[in-house]
Amino acid sequence: MNRRNVSKLAFAIVVMCFVLSTFVSLWSLRLMAAQNLRELSKTLTARIYDAIVSELSEPIVVSKTMANDLFLIDIMEREDEIGAVKMESVLAEYLSRVKLKLGYEAAFVVSEKSRKYYSYGGLNKLMDLERSERDQWYNHFIQSGKDYLLDVDQDEVAEGMWTVFVDTRMVDQSGKLMGACGVGARMTGTRELFASLEREYNVKIDLVDTHGVIQVDTDEDNLETPLAEEIGLPASKDYEFQQFSRDRIVVTKFVDALDWYLVVESDGTSQKGQFINVILLNVVLCLSVLVILILAMRIIAARTRALANASFIDQGTQLLNRRAFEEEKARLGMQALPEDLAYVTADLNGLKTANDTLGHAAGDEMIRGAADCMKACLGKYGKVYRIGGDEFAAILRVSDDNLVTIMAKLDETAAAWRGKLVSELSIACGWATCREFPSENIAELSRISDERMYAAKSEYYRRTGKDRRKT
Repeated sequence: MNRRNVSKLAFAIVVMCFVLSTFVSLWSLRLMAAQNLRELSKTLTARIYDAIVSELSEPIVVSKTMANDLFLIDIMEREDEIGAVKMESVLAEYLSRVKLKLGYEAAFVVSEKSRKYYSYGGLNKLMDLERSERDQWYNHFIQSGKDYLLDVDQDEVAEGMWTVFVDTRMVDQSGKLMGACGVGARMTGTRELFASLEREYNVKIDLVDTHGVIQVDTDEDNLETPLAEEIGLPASKDYEFQQFSRDRIVVTKFVDALDWYLVVESDGTSQKGQFINVILLNVVLCLSVLVILILAMRIIAARTRALANASFIDQGTQLLNRRAFEEEKARLGMQALPEDLAYVTADLNGLKTANDTLGHAAGDEMIRGAADCMKACLGKYGKVYRIGGDEFAAILRVSDDNLVTIMAKLDETAAAWRGKLVSELSIACGWATCREFPSENIAELSRISDERMYAAKSEYYRRTGKDRRKT
């Protein structure tokens, strides 16, 4: 298995492990979410119950205090003696102090004897307990026999707001009924809590009377409508659970102060939404990790290739080095050679003279010049190598006729080259092709090419008359 296939296999294993771990995490989260739905529903119900009780505590205490206020009891006992005008004035002043000082929406007193309804503005009305539906609350309260009773209204005092009226029984010292008194307080905190929790957790919150009729709901259209048939109101006043499916659960809690049930229904949508968010987060994370892995592997592969290439490059000329040359020869030695393969050997003429007379910098310039000429003329046809100090080789794919033309072009290019330190450049070359020697292997082509290169070198010195030993 080559390096690329190993990298692909490693990448696939990493991806599979990540996807598997993500799947296991999501499945575990789904199971935990189902198990926690019951506890979450109970926690929400307890939070709402505490908010209701907390917000109702003060108006209940104030109403009870009014019912036991000796001044108010005395006024009610002497209603006939005081007279209608003064009675109205005294109660208006009393109720105004209660309303304004404590910040309530309403404060009221009802006389059992005269059936007069007094508010902070004075005499509000004369109650008609037989024909007026709006006055039936008084009958209901008196007949309940309770010391106090709460009634929640959604629009009587402040439209769109919830107002709780605390109806408190007033009796004299002998226990005789004198009427009722109390205050009306806005349930601002409870209403906001209902709305915020319904939005945040996608639950439905209702206050339901003992007959299963909805009395308080954030949606006014649901008021005075029956609760869903499948939801039962338990006899117990404690937290009761009704689970209809894995995601739908109903929690009920009896609110003593209201004599109503608090009903919280959850269909698990919020958990589903959170679950989907977690899935999306894991998908994004997975894609991010994959992108990072791909980029990292590409960077590693690029650096690996760069290092590998660097190990095959001659730093002085940027040609392929002897290591690359030997590996290519070994590869070609193990297979049949293509018929258009040409093997070229080259060596510099006059390098020793340049080194001795102009310095080694001049010799290095000649080597670089020869490399540039060979790369320019031969590079497009194959690979060019520096295999020694001033020794070069090339393995090309070219026809014999073209090779002659190419080598002539190399001679012309070298003859036209001029360096900063050296004014002339000559390269001795020899070559052998598979068409010329079809039965020979790469080693034999190399030997023949070397012989022809040395012959060309000898011819150069004979023609120029230069001493080969000095050049």
